[in-house]
Amino acid sequence: MIHFCMNSTSWDEARDEMIVGGQLHRYFQPVWDALAEMGVPYTVGRQPAMGAVNVYPNTRSTYVRGSHRYDRESVGVSHGLADKGYRQGYRFHRHLLLPGPAFQEVLLRDGFPMRKLHVAGYPKLDPLFRGEVDGAGYWSNDGRIRVLYAPTHGGGSERWRDGNPDKPGAKATSWWHRDQVAGLLDEERFEIVLAPHPRHSPGNQATFAQYLGADVVLADGGSTIYEAWCLGKPVVLPAWLTRHRNETRDRGRNLEARVYKEGLGYQADAPEQLADLVERAAGEGMRRAEVEFAEQIIPPELRGRGGREWAEFLAALDAGTAYRRGVRSRAGVR
Repeated sequence: MIHFCMNSTSWDEARDEMIVGGQLHRYFQPVWDALAEMGVPYTVGRQPAMGAVNVYPNTRSTYVRGSHRYDRESVGVSHGLADKGYRQGYRFHRHLLLPGPAFQEVLLRDGFPMRKLHVAGYPKLDPLFRGEVDGAGYWSNDGRIRVLYAPTHGGGSERWRDGNPDKPGAKATSWWHRDQVAGLLDEERFEIVLAPHPRHSPGNQATFAQYLGADVVLADGGSTIYEAWCLGKPVVLPAWLTRHRNETRDRGRNLEARVYKEGLGYQADAPEQLADLVERAAGEGMRRAEVEFAEQIIPPELRGRGGREWAEFLAALDAGTAYRRGVRSRAGVR
């Protein structure tokens, strides 16, 4: 049996059910669709299932104590594209599914064995890559530059459902300064759509169809940086607020640190630079360095195929066969 564990951001605790349109619903649905097409059964719940191939989108500390005792196989997956160093918490899973080689490189550097690491794409964006999503209704299309402002969450991990501005992680985001940031963009020149992290958005909805009409994405220290680039959208960073924390988090070894240190994206080092950089990004688009970086986040050949790749890997694991990007054997799972 394949079982998908959820997290608190994606689960309505009062109703004991998944939040439709939430973080993990968007992420896992392409996998579920592929499993259904293959005729492979699966289940979904807040906690792991006994004796199952359990798929964990968060570290073990967010699940029932002793969750490892439930696992026939444990598969760690991210709940987004950001690095933030949290993948270190997946060390005790038997397998890790990764969006692209950039994440594999980080984990190999930190001592993870290659046999645990499987590059398989990022299912959440599959429907967007395939042109299956209607983005109408978010933008007025009145000639202004369309800016999707998509900050990451306000810090404090899952223990703080509304965020915690006093936690170190809060310094990686502009969320607590969102009114100031938005106020720097003249409404006569820019149309701004705010897309909060699912932890903060109404109904805990994930940022998704809003990407389609955006000219520029304004992001800071989370998944929306990489999602935007992989969708071909230029990114502007309010670096005067978020540079220090992103460059020093996880001892400066994660992908967000690399973004800031290498000058990827259009980085505003002072508030007065933001509007001009947004206009410049809208006109010039992504630069070669960002395109090449995004290809390491989600390789082009896996864009639109993440759900299928995950499904085939999990089905092989459940059946006791090995799977390496289309190659299976009965020799047991490698």
